[in-house]
Amino acid sequence: MLMAMSLLSGSAAAADTYEVSYKYATVDGIKIFYREAGDRSKPTLLLLHGFPSSSHEFRDLIPLVAEDFHVIAPDYPGMGYSEAPPASQFTPTFDHVADVVEQLLANLGERRVIVYMTDFGGPVGMRIALRRPEWIAGLVFQNAVISLSGIDPARIARDEKLAGAPSAEKRALAESHVSLETALLLYRHGARNPAALNPDAWTVDAATLANPDSRRIMTDLQLDIPSNLASFPAWQRYLRTEQPPTLVVWGKNDPLFVVAAADAIRNEVPGAVVRYYDTGHFALEEDHADIAARIRQMFAPVHVRGAVDALDGDILTVRTRDGRRQTTTLNADTRYAAVKPFEWSQLKPGAYVGAAGLPADGGVRAFEVMVYREERRGTAQGSHNWDLAPGSSITNATVASVAAGPAGHDLQLTYGEQTVAVTVPATAPIVTYAPAERADLKPGAAVFLVAIPAAHGRTGALSIVVEKNGVKPPL
Repeated sequence: MLMAMSLLSGSAAAADTYEVSYKYATVDGIKIFYREAGDRSKPTLLLLHGFPSSSHEFRDLIPLVAEDFHVIAPDYPGMGYSEAPPASQFTPTFDHVADVVEQLLANLGERRVIVYMTDFGGPVGMRIALRRPEWIAGLVFQNAVISLSGIDPARIARDEKLAGAPSAEKRALAESHVSLETALLLYRHGARNPAALNPDAWTVDAATLANPDSRRIMTDLQLDIPSNLASFPAWQRYLRTEQPPTLVVWGKNDPLFVVAAADAIRNEVPGAVVRYYDTGHFALEEDHADIAARIRQMFAPVHVRGAVDALDGDILTVRTRDGRRQTTTLNADTRYAAVKPFEWSQLKPGAYVGAAGLPADGGVRAFEVMVYREERRGTAQGSHNWDLAPGSSITNATVASVAAGPAGHDLQLTYGEQTVAVTVPATAPIVTYAPAERADLKPGAAVFLVAIPAAHGRTGALSIVVEKNGVKPPL
């Protein structure tokens, strides 16, 4: 059912590269830079960077996950391309950095996110998780710690020296680590092939480290690290109680955070998936492709096709096409829709449609056509693999021409500079949206739903297309 491409979906592999947008937002008077990619109707993946890096850390990961997720990667105040506000405007603590990221999400209308955390991203992400547990759809830990057992003893000793009342000596110690030398250590130590690392990574960091205001902010955050150590018990309780879907991807040669840190996370979330990499602190530099695959494997939406078997409270049971019973949890974020027939006489050039089908005669022979609402124009534009049948694809594009043929209709669809010829047999349905609600989930009604992992090992329904007024979703 191709409607999920506009409601929320994404298990298919893209034929097109997803563009990354570079944007600014003002949060509490601070100009915050963020990268954004993917379709906003899909699950949001929030990427929280480490020290002394920025969202540039995710430059290789974002294009690999943007097919399945809406991706947001901000730079913290004073880091990357974000503004370094004066001390009179912003007090650099992890609490306040979390405030900024939380407000950015609220301003963007994001209330449900999968949070990827590396290094400094851990303290920021875990603070948001404690404050807004209802916002958390999943967690990815990449060399971000929740336990003293995960920190190199020499690092613990250094952090303990920073605790307590501020002093010139403590500030000098903290500032000594805010350096390009520290950055190079974190990038190179433990890497499989240091000579193959992209120097753009630390060159971008060096530009920020050269800014006195940015150095001041990063020094203040170093001085605030003891607050993170004090928060470990609360973070552990959160994980133990909430049991969010959790993925751990760990560079096992990290000079700061040892392998025991990953084990500590699994101790709190026994169902966590843990993957170790033979690399250093910035694991994405060498292993972004496999990490992207693990994220997609665990968090990308899956499609369920079948008929309603039962609805018991918030638990929907679907009898799938192969006879299995599959349960999914409904929640306040679940979206409902139905479809209704669309008249061919009303389909005009300029309409934005999706056509699912199989290759035929240099084009596509369609199983079905969905006419999107105007506000969905551009949704997942292009030709993509689709799971309706072996070898099937979906093309989301603009109608260039439509003509009646001897056995149906012929469409010319365009996106970018591409043109796709689509033959639509008379038996293939052409449909558009219709409203639906939870009450339409009646036993026997045909459904197409999109689900993702949820807390405590369950799955949650993101969107459901349900049979209504005798019109079944094309399955």
